[in-house]
Amino acid sequence: MKDLTPDSCDLCGLPLRSHAVSAGFAGQTYFFCCQGCRQVFRILMEATESADPADFKTTGLFKKCQAMGIIPRSEADLLPDEMYSDKQFQDRPESPSNPEHLSVHLVINGMWCPACAWVIEETLRKDTGVTRAACLFSTDRVRCEYDPVRTSPEKIAATVRRLGYGAELNGGNRSSTWKKKAFLRFVISAFLTLNIMMLSFALYSGFFTTLSVSGIRMISWPIVIMAGIVFFYGGMNIHRRAISSLTSGVFGMETLVSVGASAAFFFSIYHFMMGSLHLYFDTAAMLITLVLLGKTLEARARDRIVKDLDTFFSLRPRKVRICTATDTRGRYVSVEQLQPGDIFRAEADEIVAADGVVTEGVATLDESSLTGEARPVEKKPGETIRSGSFVIKGNVRIKARHVGEASILGQMIQIMEDTLARRLPLEGKTDRLLQWFVPGIILLAAGTGMVCFFSGADMETAIIRAVTVLVISCPCALGIAIPLARIAGISVSARKGMLIRNLSCFEQADCLSDFIFDKTGTLTHGQWELIRVVALSPFSENDVLAAAAGVEAESDHFIASAIRRYAEKKKVTSAPIKKISASESGMVGCLDDQEIKIGSRNFLQAVFSAGGGQDPAVHAAGEDHRSRVYLGIGGRPAAIFEFGDRIKEGATETISGLHGMGYATALISGDGDRVTRSIGRRVGTGQAAGRMLPLDKAAFIRDLKEKGHGVAMVGDGINDAPAMVQSDLALAISGGHLLGKEAADVSLMRGDPRQVLDFLRLARQVNRKIRQNFIGAFIYNIVSIPLAMSGWLSPLVAVSAMLLSSLSVIGNTLLLVRGSD
Repeated sequence: MKDLTPDSCDLCGLPLRSHAVSAGFAGQTYFFCCQGCRQVFRILMEATESADPADFKTTGLFKKCQAMGIIPRSEADLLPDEMYSDKQFQDRPESPSNPEHLSVHLVINGMWCPACAWVIEETLRKDTGVTRAACLFSTDRVRCEYDPVRTSPEKIAATVRRLGYGAELNGGNRSSTWKKKAFLRFVISAFLTLNIMMLSFALYSGFFTTLSVSGIRMISWPIVIMAGIVFFYGGMNIHRRAISSLTSGVFGMETLVSVGASAAFFFSIYHFMMGSLHLYFDTAAMLITLVLLGKTLEARARDRIVKDLDTFFSLRPRKVRICTATDTRGRYVSVEQLQPGDIFRAEADEIVAADGVVTEGVATLDESSLTGEARPVEKKPGETIRSGSFVIKGNVRIKARHVGEASILGQMIQIMEDTLARRLPLEGKTDRLLQWFVPGIILLAAGTGMVCFFSGADMETAIIRAVTVLVISCPCALGIAIPLARIAGISVSARKGMLIRNLSCFEQADCLSDFIFDKTGTLTHGQWELIRVVALSPFSENDVLAAAAGVEAESDHFIASAIRRYAEKKKVTSAPIKKISASESGMVGCLDDQEIKIGSRNFLQAVFSAGGGQDPAVHAAGEDHRSRVYLGIGGRPAAIFEFGDRIKEGATETISGLHGMGYATALISGDGDRVTRSIGRRVGTGQAAGRMLPLDKAAFIRDLKEKGHGVAMVGDGINDAPAMVQSDLALAISGGHLLGKEAADVSLMRGDPRQVLDFLRLARQVNRKIRQNFIGAFIYNIVSIPLAMSGWLSPLVAVSAMLLSSLSVIGNTLLLVRGSD
């Protein structure tokens, strides 16, 4: 057994740094200078089934790795200083640490073993412009932080492909193909429509001057060809949806657009064949192009949402290391092969693939994906473990109980898929209005033509009047009123640090009555840290902090890390503690022949009882949401360290502001009920409930909605996603967890809860513009339709009026953007 930490790496022989890592093999503990050496060591051990690492230094494989630079020969082979070390990247933050850098996720195909993942990771780390890289074999995905000035996602993917693996951007192929087609369709239609309008003005001059038949033909043919392309190619999806609406009886804006454009187009074809100047191809083309503009803006935003959600669904592990009686270390297989009762292994940097019970080993887990609690949790044999938990450190064997869709993670994903699917067909204000407006206008146009004909007018006059009614009442202004105001809202939101992911969020904000807040990372910082040091007489704060940091200097426990960070912040040097030993409840050391003890209240029971108990200050009102660690020096009570999660600045102001607007509030959390209620009292929420798992939070939201409440969920973290997609409006306060942001309608990028109030104010402005646009469009229709029915207007005047109506909507919407500058 290796009892002492060596001075050099057991694989490459380089000096060990402060963040050395270790691993156990064949009953021995080996130490490595980085995660890469540990991974290569594991690969070599598994490849030869040998128990002695020294054998590898004489093999051809080891020498080959050195020649390729996989195993460094000396300090000169290491990465540059500006690169991040493995330990620094162990926590795997989802957001770039440098605000000028970006993150990209790639799906990797063709990885056969963990060595493949390590080779990809190390290659990317040395690639130009890549500042950090992490490849997880269990999920077949790699995440990179990169400098967009020096490289791009396409170049990063190409680097992986040169290694012989497949690499795709998450959702990139699907959305990229669609974007190109939609953008090409709109650009072609807009370009041709502008040319049609230009040639049409030349053609209309024939009403004031004499044009020969050959002159009319020469000008008309290009118009006919370009209008045909716009009508059939540009309007293909519009006509398809219109036909579908006619067969289903569910009418939308596309129905009226298609009928109006078709009437204008085919009526113009008839007049073209007759050699007449009465051509309205510009009317048909303009109708289709304006609608494409509004629809393209909405559809591109929806496609971005689908792409972002791929990141959430990638959390489900694709591989798992199953152990057998003959292979206790386990071999990676597809996660679909995991069955209840199987034994599988989970180690550092992996996501637990199934719910189960720990049978062997100890591991520290990040369960924030399930509970939202920032405090790491240690799992020992006999304790339950949930799928979706991230292993921070350690190595455990787990007996699977619930796998696949039956596991906690599987249920979360299923809830998101089902709820997102139900929300897609949500009707907007325009579609609800057009349910009666469209068939009414069609009947009105047909009736106008029939009355005109039976009143003695010829067939051409009757058709022109019917087409005029269809064209002038075509709801282009209504069609762009909502999407244009939404896009303006997105532009303003971006400047205010709010990322809009669902274009209907502004409408949904008008229907709310309740705001439900998650605790961790939303109203609190989401970081379990040392908040206060209560030094007991005669010791000073610096004395007790130096002693605590000294006795915890070599520990990798999260409490020790928090104490060391606090000491570093206060610029306190650790005391030289000797004879350090650890137990389950605390640490013991020696300083100047005095015993230093730090740990739980029970661990120091004798010390604090002899010293007359603890300082009454720690029982101050409102502090019952904190955890405490005790310190004794020389048999006397020395200090009490309070740990917890700090409430964010502005949390109380946000809750008070919502109450002032007439909203009810509630706080829900996966943390303990006592802690949650304490935080709720401090920030002023109306309700507070703790010990709520993701499914419980979703049920809480669902119960409120069944009672007729309009519910907004404000959260941060993976555990909030099921509740978010269940709510009417989901807002994510940015805290580094991608899932919460991807599942949300709005991401508040500054991490400030007061941005909830900012969004509500902006939503009211956007909705006010939408209502103004609607009122203006209705006034236009009320005035123009009777004029068209009476014969005062021609289709040319009708399309001009329709265009002016659309321009008025655009101008009014621009006031929203200018007003926010």
